[in-house]
Amino acid sequence: MVLIRHVAKRMLRKKGLWVFTFVSMFGFALILSFVGGTSSLNASIGIVDRDGGLLAERLIDEAERFGRVTLLESSTEDVLLEGEDIVLIIPEDFTEQAFTGDMPRLSFSAIAGSDASLIEQALNGHLSRERQLLEASNYEEATFEELASIETANGYTLRSEPFQESVATTARTQAFFGLLSFIMMSTFLQFIPMFVADDRDEKIYARLFASPVTPRRYFASLLLAFYLVGFVYVMLLIGVSLALYGQDVWSYLPIVFALFSSYLLVCLALGGLIAVLATNREKANIFQISVTMASAITGGAFISLLWLPDSLKLIGRFLPTYWLNNGVITMYEGQFPSLSILVMIGMTGIVFLFTILVLKKRPLTV
Repeated sequence: MVLIRHVAKRMLRKKGLWVFTFVSMFGFALILSFVGGTSSLNASIGIVDRDGGLLAERLIDEAERFGRVTLLESSTEDVLLEGEDIVLIIPEDFTEQAFTGDMPRLSFSAIAGSDASLIEQALNGHLSRERQLLEASNYEEATFEELASIETANGYTLRSEPFQESVATTARTQAFFGLLSFIMMSTFLQFIPMFVADDRDEKIYARLFASPVTPRRYFASLLLAFYLVGFVYVMLLIGVSLALYGQDVWSYLPIVFALFSSYLLVCLALGGLIAVLATNREKANIFQISVTMASAITGGAFISLLWLPDSLKLIGRFLPTYWLNNGVITMYEGQFPSLSILVMIGMTGIVFLFTILVLKKRPLTV
């Protein structure tokens, strides 16, 4: 209990940690709302429609929310010379391939200073919802059109089965959870090594381990204290998500807690490993930044897993952020993300085992 209070007090004193957490959360939410809103964007969009199918028509209708849309016949280079801000090329057989389960990628081009990146993200979010709609309709065009007719402005919130079970969220909510995974990992992979480094500098471990307390026992108690304090931190993040996205989070609250609790375990394990591997703050920062950025880039924290290249997703499978965001996608498809949770728990066990082996060779007093 004393150790838990010690960890909580030290965590509360880290003003930079809380500034980073709240500024990141609300900043990301503001950016996502900006991307999701159309009133702030007003670009001239040229579209080369080489498909002419149902999904291409729906995509063009979506693009009209962002500005003036002009259908073009010329090549991308010619279009830019004609003065369009952004050019979107819809490939041949786009609709046909989508109804076979293989959603093709879009091709974007833009002049400098345009809103291309925001519009590209918004249209990719639209295609993510279209993909969910296709899965719910079993790739049958008539069923797809029937379900699409009751689409709402906030995503898909439908009463009919089986669609309600498989689609119950917006792309923004999934994106926010992805960004929370980055915030959590950044926080704990930075705080735990700094905590241990401070205690090393104050020679606490040299005095502590002169008593009957063993390093492994102390470190296990320390991580337990971090988990209890960290769980309160997770509840705070989920509470903010609930306030921002309401029913999209509330409907899946137990699963969201299970996913983030499992992810917290891995973050603490990685933070503990970095703490025993790094002998100084500089090394700890290098390890923390490297692991956090690699996990975020390959795990869907910044770009949805639905749009990441297979090569990056292959790397991401060896890092926990991928499995958290994969679990969120599975959850919103109406399934329990048991595989994601089990993998994260398994990763935790492996990292803890490796940490114990390192502690045998490199005590905290070194």
